[in-house]
Amino acid sequence: MRPSCVFSSCRLFSHHGPTKSMVGLPSCIRTFRQAHHTTFQKHHPSSLENIRCIRKFSSTSRILAQLGRIDVKKIPITDRESNFALNENILQATHNPHLTSDRKPVILKPFIFFVGVSALGLGLAVVQTNRDTAQKIDHIRQHQGAFPGWFSKTFAGHASYLNPSDAQLQQLRKVAKVNFIKEYGLNHIIPRQLLTWYINLGEGKQICCVLALINLQIFALWQMPRLVTSMTHRFTHFPLSGKSYTLLTSTFSHSSALHLGFNMLALYSIGSTAHDFLTHRLRAARDVDPVLIPESTPTYHFLAFYVFAGLAAAFGSHAYSLLVRAPRLLKWRQGLSKSSTPPSPILPSLGASGAIYGCLTMTALAFPEAHVSLIFLPWIPLKIGNAVFGAMLFDLIGVIKNWRYFDHMAHLCGGFAGIFWYFFVDKWFDILRLEAWNRYDAKKEA
Repeated sequence: MRPSCVFSSCRLFSHHGPTKSMVGLPSCIRTFRQAHHTTFQKHHPSSLENIRCIRKFSSTSRILAQLGRIDVKKIPITDRESNFALNENILQATHNPHLTSDRKPVILKPFIFFVGVSALGLGLAVVQTNRDTAQKIDHIRQHQGAFPGWFSKTFAGHASYLNPSDAQLQQLRKVAKVNFIKEYGLNHIIPRQLLTWYINLGEGKQICCVLALINLQIFALWQMPRLVTSMTHRFTHFPLSGKSYTLLTSTFSHSSALHLGFNMLALYSIGSTAHDFLTHRLRAARDVDPVLIPESTPTYHFLAFYVFAGLAAAFGSHAYSLLVRAPRLLKWRQGLSKSSTPPSPILPSLGASGAIYGCLTMTALAFPEAHVSLIFLPWIPLKIGNAVFGAMLFDLIGVIKNWRYFDHMAHLCGGFAGIFWYFFVDKWFDILRLEAWNRYDAKKEA
C-alpha cells in the first residue's frame, strides 16, 4: 500500500510496497521516485577492529534489530579471515543508524494499540452519532418555520417536525454547514465556485475530501528538507522500531505525489460509496433490522471503520514482518536458506492503501452488482466483485512469491478488515447505538 525508500550512497533504486511507503532517509535526502516505495540505505564505514569481532549470526535480539538493514547480498558462513573484505563491504552497506531504536520489536504492544484505538474509535462513533442525532431532532422541533424554504418544504406538517426522518436530519447538517461557512466568513476567503461544489457534494464525498486534505497537509511536511528525518521517525511505521503509534500516523502519510494522488483518487471514488453504505437505513434494508432509531449521519461510523481498516493493514504487515520475514531474513543471512532468491528486506512503510482496500471490499459486498473501471482501462467496465477478487488474488500470490513491488500483506489485511466490518462490526455498532440511545431517552424523561 505504501511506498518504501532505500538510500544508498552510491545509487538509488525503487522498491514498492503496500499499505504504506517504506522509507529510511537521512535528513539530507528528499528524492522520492515512485508512487509506492522509495527506500534509501546509507553506507557507514566500520572500523577494522569492530569487523574482526563479528561472529556467525545467531537469533539474538541484537541481530533482530539489524534485520531491517540487511542488503540483498548473501553472507557465506565461512572463516571470517578469508572473507574479511566481503564481510566489511556488506556490513558497510547494511549499517543504517537512522532506523535503529532502543525499543525491542514486539507484537503484543502494537496489537494492544490496534485493538484499543479501534475500540475507542467505535465507542466515540456511537456517542457522537447519537449526540448529533439528538441535537438535530431537538433543533428541528424548536425552530419550526425558521428554516430555508427548500428545507421547510420537506416537512408535511407539525407532526413531521416532531419525528423527522433520517433524510431530513441529514439535510439539516447541510444547512448547518452553510451557516458555519457564513458565520466564520469562509465565503469571503474560499472561492464561491469551490464552496458551491463542496456543499453540493454528498456527505460521503465531503468527508473523503476532508481526509484527502489531511493527507495533503502531511504530504506538504514531507517536502520540507529539514523535517524529513522527523517525518521518517513519526509518520512511517518500521516494524523493528518498537513504536506502536506509527501504525496510525503512517496511515495518513504519503511522501510521493504520485502515491498520494492515486490513493486519494481511489478514496474519493470508493470511500464515498462505503460511507453511504454505512447509512443506517441502507444497511437496515439488507436484512431484518433490530435497531429502529434515527440517524443524522454515518460519518462518525465511517471514520471509525476507516481507522480500523488502516490499523489492521499496518498491524498485519507488522506481524508478518516479525513472524515470517525476520526469521526468513536471518536464515538466509546465515546461509541456511535453500532459496537462491534473496528475501525482501524489512523497511518502513506508509500510506492509506490498507484503509482504501477495506473500503473496496466492503463496497463489493454491499453492492455486488456494481461495476468499476480501471484507471488504465476506463472503457472496460468490470464487475466490482471480480475486480476485488482479482486484486486480492494478486496480493496473495505476491505474499507467497515474496514479491517486493508492493506490501501485499498490508493490502490483504486491509481487505479482510472491510469484510470483517461488513459481517460483524456494523451490527455491533447498531446494537451499541440502541443501548446508548435508550439510556439517553431514559435520562431525558427523568
